[in-house]
Amino acid sequence: MDCGVNKPKDSKRDNPKKAKEPMNRKKALKISIGVFFILLIIIIIILYTKNDAFRGFFDRYIFRKEVYEDNLPSIQIDSLDSSHVYAYNGSIIVLDQNSLESYNKLGYKEYALDVEITNPMFTSDGNYLCMAEKNGRKIYLVSGRNIMWQKDVEGNILNICVNKNGYIAVAISDTNYKTVLTTYDNNGSELFKTYLSTSNVVAASISYDNKYLAIAEADFSGIAVQSNIKIISVQDAGKGGASSIVCTHTAKSGDLIINIKYNNKNNLICMYDSHIDSMNGDQNTELTNFQNDDILFADINLDASIIKVLKESTGMFSAKSKLEIISSNDTSQKITYKAGDIPKSVDTYNNMICLNFGSEVLFVNTNGWLIKDYKSYQEVQNVALSNNIAGIIYKDKIEIISL
Repeated sequence: MDCGVNKPKDSKRDNPKKAKEPMNRKKALKISIGVFFILLIIIIIILYTKNDAFRGFFDRYIFRKEVYEDNLPSIQIDSLDSSHVYAYNGSIIVLDQNSLESYNKLGYKEYALDVEITNPMFTSDGNYLCMAEKNGRKIYLVSGRNIMWQKDVEGNILNICVNKNGYIAVAISDTNYKTVLTTYDNNGSELFKTYLSTSNVVAASISYDNKYLAIAEADFSGIAVQSNIKIISVQDAGKGGASSIVCTHTAKSGDLIINIKYNNKNNLICMYDSHIDSMNGDQNTELTNFQNDDILFADINLDASIIKVLKESTGMFSAKSKLEIISSNDTSQKITYKAGDIPKSVDTYNNMICLNFGSEVLFVNTNGWLIKDYKSYQEVQNVALSNNIAGIIYKDKIEIISL
């Protein structure tokens, strides 16, 4: 029964379009804000990658990549003459008076190991650190906080190398042979010896899968230097097989081999005084050469890249430098980084590149991105570099940079 009372109308039910309009406006506003921020991020990325001034501003004020002397954790040392500094697996290593001390990124000592070495040779890969007495007999393999094994070898140690699995090759001078190269597994068991009667071992490298040992030799007895590279099967040589040499590459007469290293694809990267090659089995491919470039530095000690630092004239009495980062697996992948002034030294490790200009040190990764820009009030003596830590070395202290 209708009592004559007028019921209020439900405006939302009667006009659903009006109810949806505010919701649609809110949704459109959210979408517009989202699109704006996406476009803003894209613009920032483009400017950061393409504009040097914009990238420099962001690196300095937004990402805080500039760091300064006396504002970092440090380690005090008695004298640089008696202290030997190395960076390894996220730690700074200091060897002084037969004590190997390890410091973390905050500058705190984590552990110390007693070693009978005064004039050390260091090399590391992954979790393994190999050190030996230069021209002496002692050799150690360290992993983490522990000495895995140590040995006294017969002869004087000339060179050492280690791979990521802790396999080691040691070049030793011998009275009967020019050089003897002994290979050990990560337990310190001797696998085999390689005897060289006329040539010198310049460098050696063990593949990532432990299957091959590469030896770079140089013979200086002739009119021109003769460089050779031998690839040896570790398994066949360990069994005493006469055919353990997988392949031999003889370089052009006069080409001096400087260094070799297996990269992450088990290709052997070979650096000569005039070019850099890649060896894969019997195939030999030139990655780059130095003929038409004013080369300041070149290096192959990276996981999947090689580098060149080139000098570029900017005037009659002025010059700048640029860093070229080239993939050792695909030479079409090349990145150029404008380094600025002429560096006094260059170092590399895994995927990190260090350019030391004296009072400034740049740390750049193999993607061409600046990681840290260290500025000093005095001359930097040296830099100890690892994949995620660096030590800036002075006469009486070491400043620590986390990378």
